[in-house]
Parts: sequence; C-alpha cells; structure tokens
Amino acid sequence: MSKKNNDLMKLDIYEILGLSLEAEEKEIKKAYRKKALECHPDKNPNNPAAAEEFDRLKKILEVLLDAGTRKAYDKVLKGRKAAALRAREADSKTQKLRADLEARERLAHDRPYLSEEEKLKRELKRLEEEGQRIIEEELARVNAEVERELKRGSKSATSAEHDTLKPATGGHKVKVKWATTKDWSGYSEEEIRQVFYKWGDILAVVLKLRSRKGTALIEFKTKQAADMAVQYEKGQPGKSLEVCHLTEEPEKRKKEKKEEKKESGKPNYDFESVAAMNKRRQDERKKLIEEILKEEASA
Repeated sequence: MSKKNNDLMKLDIYEILGLSLEAEEKEIKKAYRKKALECHPDKNPNNPAAAEEFDRLKKILEVLLDAGTRKAYDKVLKGRKAAALRAREADSKTQKLRADLEARERLAHDRPYLSEEEKLKRELKRLEEEGQRIIEEELARVNAEVERELKRGSKSATSAEHDTLKPATGGHKVKVKWATTKDWSGYSEEEIRQVFYKWGDILAVVLKLRSRKGTALIEFKTKQAADMAVQYEKGQPGKSLEVCHLTEEPEKRKKEKKEEKKESGKPNYDFESVAAMNKRRQDERKKLIEEILKEEASA
C-alpha cells in the first residue's frame, strides 16, 4: 500500500466530507463538490498545502464511489471506532483486573496469549490489508478493461487506416525507399506527404516501416508529378530517399492512344474502351497490392 493510501485509510473520510456512513452516492458527490470548491488551489494561492488537500479529496471520492473499496474501508473504520469506544468505556480498574486474569490464564495454560488490544490491532491490520487487496484487484480489473478497449480501438483504427490508404486507380505511382538510423526511425506518412506534395496532387500513400528500412508507395494524380518526383526528389537533409517509378505504361499503348486521338479528334469513350480502361486500372491496383505484399515478405 502506498504511503498516501495508507494515510487515507487512517482518516475518517466521512467526517472530512461531513457525511454519515450511510451517505448515498448523490450526497457524496454533492459534498465533494462543495469541499473541492473551498480548497481548490486557485482559490487558495497563499496556502501551500491546498494542492495536496485537493488531491486527497479526489482520492476520497474514488474510495467512496467504488462499492468494493468503500466496503473494505467501512470495515476498517467501524473496527477503529469500536476499538476507540471500548477503550473509553474501560476504566483503569477493569483493565487491571483483566490484566491479572489474563496473566493467570497464561501461567495456567503455559501458552502465548494476545490481549484484546493486540487482537484488535491484528484484526485492523488484516482488514487494512484486505482493503488494499480489494483496491488492487479493482484497479487491475479496470486497467485490464482499459487495455482491452485500447487494443480494440487500435485494431479498428488500423483497419480504417488500411481502407483509407488503399490506392485509387488511374494515377501514376512511384516507389520510395529509405534506410533508418539509430537516431531516426524513418519517415511518417505525414512527412512523406509534406516532402512530395510540391510535385503535384497525391491520390494515396501506402507506408511500410521495418526495423532498418522503410518503403512508401505514392500515387500521383498526373504523370508529370510522378516524373518530377522521380527526377528531382532526394528527401530531407540527412534523410535521403530513393525514388523510382513503380509501373511504366508501355510505349506501344502510348502510341495507340495518340493515334486514337488523331483519328477521332477526341478521346474514345465507347463501352469497350471504358471496360478496357477499368480492367487496366484493376490490374494496376492488383499489381500494387502484390508489390506491397512482396516487400513485406522480404522484410
């Protein structure tokens, strides 16, 4: 048990908030707000102990609002009050008679004997340890639940990010590589976008980080942007990049497109051309995904 929690268990926290042992949750919250406003550090700038008192109030609220912890604390508090009451009621004569009787019994039975006071101390210690155990179990349970929620949230975020980063079709793709160092873990997606946005509109970025190297696949809206990035981009100072085209459109297909434009005077958007274009885009997208999987398998 920490020193602060140990000190808290020795206090009558109901008395601090002006409450009874039977106080309901609504009464506890109301009393806490009132007391917190009185001892808030901002309202007591000349009181160096205001912050510590305010922090103690928060811990008191945590104990009283948790059913298991409050039950354990109440046991300790009731035992302490019962002990104090018995001590007040016992006068010196009664205590002397009891001590004489206990001494005779110890001699008669020749075995260790614990006085009522010693028994009470042991019981209070046991109750305090039990209360601490209950508190620790509750904290462990809460921490485990938080950890599970964080993992579920992380998986959802990763899935959403993966869906968001699926490359759009119809763009021009470049592949970027870099080597990490002991003091630098590599580029982030945001940094990649900041480095490459100057060459043109970016449709998508797929980032893969490994222990010693990183890879990014960038899809530009125009071929000119992709060409400029491959030709001129070297990365940030001290964080060099290797940039190359991921796919090149066959020269034969380029010539066919030029001839089609010359013959018709405008792009050919009949059904067959659109279907062929969509198929090429699907093939390019499939090739991009395969490239990512190969890079991940070779890491």
